[in-house]
Amino acid sequence: MRNFAVLFLKLKKMKRTNILVVTAVALLAIGCSNKQSNTTADSTDSTTMEVVTDNGFYGTYEGVLPCADCPGIKTTLTINEDNTYDLKSEYLDKKEGVFETSGVYNMVHNGEVIELVTPSSGDKTYYKILEKAVALTDTSGVLNEGELAEHYILKRK
Repeated sequence: MRNFAVLFLKLKKMKRTNILVVTAVALLAIGCSNKQSNTTADSTDSTTMEVVTDNGFYGTYEGVLPCADCPGIKTTLTINEDNTYDLKSEYLDKKEGVFETSGVYNMVHNGEVIELVTPSSGDKTYYKILEKAVALTDTSGVLNEGELAEHYILKRK
Protein backbone atom coordinates (compact mmCIF):
# COMPACT_ATOMS: atom_id res chain seq x y z
CA MET A 1 0.00 0.00 0.00
CA ARG A 2 2.95 2.34 0.62
CA ASN A 3 3.94 2.08 -3.05
CA PHE A 4 0.39 2.94 -4.06
CA ALA A 5 0.44 6.02 -1.81
CA VAL A 6 3.72 7.19 -3.32
CA LEU A 7 2.29 6.59 -6.79
CA PHE A 8 -0.80 8.60 -5.89
CA LEU A 9 1.30 11.54 -4.69
CA LYS A 10 3.29 11.50 -7.91
CA LEU A 11 0.04 11.31 -9.89
CA LYS A 12 -1.12 14.60 -8.39
CA LYS A 13 2.00 16.32 -9.74
CA MET A 14 1.87 14.86 -13.25
CA LYS A 15 0.36 16.43 -16.33
CA ARG A 16 -2.99 15.12 -17.48
CA THR A 17 -1.45 13.31 -20.45
CA ASN A 18 0.64 11.17 -18.11
CA ILE A 19 -2.34 9.95 -16.09
CA LEU A 20 -2.94 7.11 -18.56
CA VAL A 21 0.49 5.62 -17.99
CA VAL A 22 0.26 5.84 -14.20
CA THR A 23 -3.29 4.39 -14.19
CA ALA A 24 -2.24 1.45 -16.36
CA VAL A 25 0.79 0.69 -14.18
CA ALA A 26 -1.29 0.99 -10.98
CA LEU A 27 -3.94 -1.36 -12.36
CA LEU A 28 -1.24 -3.79 -13.41
CA ALA A 29 0.33 -3.69 -9.94
CA ILE A 30 -3.04 -4.33 -8.27
CA GLY A 31 -3.82 -7.20 -10.65
CA CYS A 32 -0.47 -8.88 -10.05
CA SER A 33 -1.22 -9.99 -6.50
CA ASN A 34 -1.19 -13.64 -7.60
CA LYS A 35 2.03 -13.27 -9.60
CA GLN A 36 4.16 -16.40 -10.16
CA SER A 37 7.85 -16.49 -10.99
CA ASN A 38 7.29 -18.06 -14.43
CA THR A 39 7.20 -15.30 -17.05
CA THR A 40 6.36 -17.46 -20.07
CA ALA A 41 2.69 -18.04 -20.87
CA ASP A 42 1.38 -21.60 -20.66
CA SER A 43 0.11 -22.72 -24.07
CA THR A 44 -2.78 -24.70 -22.53
CA ASP A 45 -4.62 -21.54 -21.46
CA SER A 46 -6.69 -20.11 -24.33
CA THR A 47 -6.21 -16.52 -23.09
CA THR A 48 -2.41 -16.61 -23.20
CA MET A 49 -0.11 -16.55 -26.19
CA GLU A 50 3.45 -17.59 -26.93
CA VAL A 51 6.22 -15.02 -26.92
CA VAL A 52 7.52 -14.03 -30.35
CA THR A 53 11.22 -13.24 -30.57
CA ASP A 54 11.61 -12.12 -34.21
CA ASN A 55 11.01 -8.61 -35.54
CA GLY A 56 7.50 -9.40 -36.79
CA PHE A 57 5.92 -7.20 -34.13
CA TYR A 58 5.62 -3.98 -36.16
CA GLY A 59 2.02 -2.88 -36.70
CA THR A 60 -1.10 -1.68 -34.92
CA TYR A 61 -2.62 -3.30 -31.83
CA GLU A 62 -6.00 -2.62 -30.23
CA GLY A 63 -7.87 -3.59 -27.10
CA VAL A 64 -9.70 -2.29 -24.05
CA LEU A 65 -7.54 -2.06 -20.93
CA PRO A 66 -9.11 -2.14 -17.44
CA CYS A 67 -10.02 1.20 -15.87
CA ALA A 68 -10.66 1.92 -12.18
CA ASP A 69 -13.42 4.50 -12.71
CA CYS A 70 -14.80 3.82 -16.21
CA PRO A 71 -15.86 0.84 -18.35
CA GLY A 72 -12.39 0.61 -19.89
CA ILE A 73 -9.63 2.35 -21.82
CA LYS A 74 -9.87 1.73 -25.56
CA THR A 75 -6.20 1.60 -26.56
CA THR A 76 -4.56 1.69 -29.98
CA LEU A 77 -0.79 1.20 -30.12
CA THR A 78 1.18 1.46 -33.37
CA ILE A 79 4.76 0.18 -33.35
CA ASN A 80 6.83 1.52 -36.27
CA GLU A 81 10.00 0.04 -37.77
CA ASP A 82 11.92 3.28 -37.10
CA ASN A 83 11.77 2.77 -33.28
CA THR A 84 8.84 5.17 -32.83
CA TYR A 85 5.34 4.51 -31.56
CA ASP A 86 1.93 6.19 -31.47
CA LEU A 87 -0.44 5.51 -28.57
CA LYS A 88 -4.08 6.59 -28.40
CA SER A 89 -6.09 5.98 -25.23
CA GLU A 90 -9.79 6.71 -24.94
CA TYR A 91 -11.38 6.52 -21.49
CA LEU A 92 -14.84 5.19 -22.23
CA ASP A 93 -17.76 7.31 -20.94
CA LYS A 94 -15.42 10.16 -19.94
CA LYS A 95 -15.60 13.71 -21.26
CA GLU A 96 -12.24 14.85 -22.58
CA GLY A 97 -10.98 11.32 -22.05
CA VAL A 98 -8.89 10.92 -25.21
CA PHE A 99 -5.11 11.05 -24.90
CA GLU A 100 -2.56 10.66 -27.68
CA THR A 101 1.18 10.39 -27.34
CA SER A 102 4.09 9.51 -29.59
CA GLY A 103 7.62 8.64 -28.71
CA VAL A 104 10.45 6.20 -29.10
CA TYR A 105 10.78 2.64 -27.92
CA ASN A 106 13.59 0.35 -26.86
CA MET A 107 13.77 -3.42 -26.91
CA VAL A 108 14.54 -4.81 -23.43
CA HIS A 109 14.60 -8.21 -21.68
CA ASN A 110 16.37 -10.02 -24.54
CA GLY A 111 14.16 -8.37 -27.16
CA GLU A 112 10.94 -9.80 -25.73
CA VAL A 113 9.62 -6.54 -24.27
CA ILE A 114 8.98 -3.15 -25.85
CA GLU A 115 9.78 -0.21 -23.57
CA LEU A 116 7.74 2.84 -24.65
CA VAL A 117 9.38 6.11 -23.63
CA THR A 118 7.34 9.34 -23.47
CA PRO A 119 9.78 12.08 -24.57
CA SER A 120 8.14 14.94 -22.62
CA SER A 121 8.24 13.18 -19.25
CA GLY A 122 10.58 10.21 -19.60
CA ASP A 123 7.78 7.91 -18.37
CA LYS A 124 8.11 4.30 -19.50
CA THR A 125 5.47 1.68 -20.26
CA TYR A 126 6.21 -1.97 -21.06
CA TYR A 127 4.54 -4.39 -23.49
CA LYS A 128 5.59 -8.01 -23.95
CA ILE A 129 5.59 -9.20 -27.55
CA LEU A 130 3.22 -12.13 -28.06
CA GLU A 131 2.01 -14.00 -31.12
CA LYS A 132 -0.23 -11.49 -32.96
CA ALA A 133 -0.55 -9.38 -29.79
CA VAL A 134 1.26 -7.38 -27.12
CA ALA A 135 0.48 -7.42 -23.39
CA LEU A 136 0.96 -4.64 -20.86
CA THR A 137 3.52 -5.79 -18.26
CA ASP A 138 5.42 -4.52 -15.28
CA THR A 139 8.97 -3.14 -15.59
CA SER A 140 10.42 -6.67 -15.45
CA GLY A 141 8.32 -7.86 -18.37
CA VAL A 142 6.17 -10.10 -16.16
CA LEU A 143 2.68 -10.78 -17.52
CA ASN A 144 -0.34 -10.28 -15.32
CA GLU A 145 -1.67 -13.69 -14.28
CA GLY A 146 -4.66 -12.52 -12.22
CA GLU A 147 -8.37 -12.56 -13.06
CA LEU A 148 -8.02 -9.66 -15.48
CA ALA A 149 -4.92 -11.00 -17.30
CA GLU A 150 -6.66 -11.35 -20.67
CA HIS A 151 -7.77 -7.69 -20.46
CA TYR A 152 -4.16 -6.44 -20.62
CA ILE A 153 -3.65 -7.84 -24.12
CA LEU A 154 -3.82 -5.69 -27.24
CA LYS A 155 -4.41 -7.73 -30.40
CA ARG A 156 -2.89 -7.04 -33.80
CA LYS A 157 -5.28 -5.26 -36.09
